[in-house]
Amino acid sequence: MTGPTAPGSGVSTLTGPPSGESFGTIIKEDASNSRFGLRGSEYFGNGWAAFFQVEQRVLIDTGNPGNTGIASRDTYAGLQSADWGLVRLGNMDTVYKNLGDSLSFLGVSSGNFVSNSNVLSKQGFGTNSAGSFHLRRGNSVWYETPQYRGFQALVQYSPDEAKTPSRNAYLVSTGVKYDNGPIYAALAYELHNDTFGGSRNVPSALSNVNDLNARSKDTGIRLTGQYRFPLFGGDQTVEGDVAEIEYKESGGKNGRFQKYRHTTYAIGLDSKWNGPWRTAIAYTAASAGSCSLFGGVLPCNTSGLDGKQFAVGASYSFSPRTAVFALVAKLWNGHSAQYNNLDGSDAAVGADIQQIALGILHSF
Repeated sequence: MTGPTAPGSGVSTLTGPPSGESFGTIIKEDASNSRFGLRGSEYFGNGWAAFFQVEQRVLIDTGNPGNTGIASRDTYAGLQSADWGLVRLGNMDTVYKNLGDSLSFLGVSSGNFVSNSNVLSKQGFGTNSAGSFHLRRGNSVWYETPQYRGFQALVQYSPDEAKTPSRNAYLVSTGVKYDNGPIYAALAYELHNDTFGGSRNVPSALSNVNDLNARSKDTGIRLTGQYRFPLFGGDQTVEGDVAEIEYKESGGKNGRFQKYRHTTYAIGLDSKWNGPWRTAIAYTAASAGSCSLFGGVLPCNTSGLDGKQFAVGASYSFSPRTAVFALVAKLWNGHSAQYNNLDGSDAAVGADIQQIALGILHSF
């Protein structure tokens, strides 16, 4: 990690003071999102079936049981019918996450430093996950319609089981997709009510989290397009994503955080060549955006809250289940930004991060 913003430098209103700290060079072994699960179904007849999945993370690098308990990943039970669609209940990725940014980087992007979501689905200030639109949400109800000529609609709702008169942190995630032949397209929308993704990431003097009169509505809307085509004897897939994310709060005191909005986008190419080789390349960027404070008297600036990431990689398959891969990525933060693709560490304000990895992928 290089180039963090020096202490005392001018930064965005929404960013904490820069520390100038840098980790330098680190050598690590990580398991990304290695996982193990069970999945099954039962057919009733008349087109109806029940199904389930139980999935957990497996940290093969350390064996540490932290965050690796049973059902720590997508876990649910449900019913489906060819005529009526599918419903499932449990802990699962949101519709927004599922429909967009769907081009897997060599099959290893989940939880990895090459993931587009490091920039595409987050804000450039603070490190609290309340601002993320790349989520798995518990206590969810998910419904998807049957497919009709490639079209399908999906909706998800997760209530706040600890709702109070001043807080109701529910989630709604919905979208439509078209998947037919070489074309995939999707439009997704997600609402986080009373999650305070803005206030939980700004300096405490600007935060409304402890003000019981304040409420929040954070929203994301994303358009995704994908095209699949043959080239040079291989299968190529190109994808583009563009999103607008807004953190908006009401009822706060003058001078505190009111709103932040920015646009993010990504483009990537996945190439499965004729033979054992596969390559991938991706570019993701986020604008500095705009912001406001309650009262409209004090200025709010977003200078330096932009960020971008470039990643490239290749894999060589020994069999359909086993491959080795190499990854390279660089993340550039604006002088006020704190986008992060490090595992287990927070990036310093303004720091640029370069990472190189060699790995093994085995599925069974």
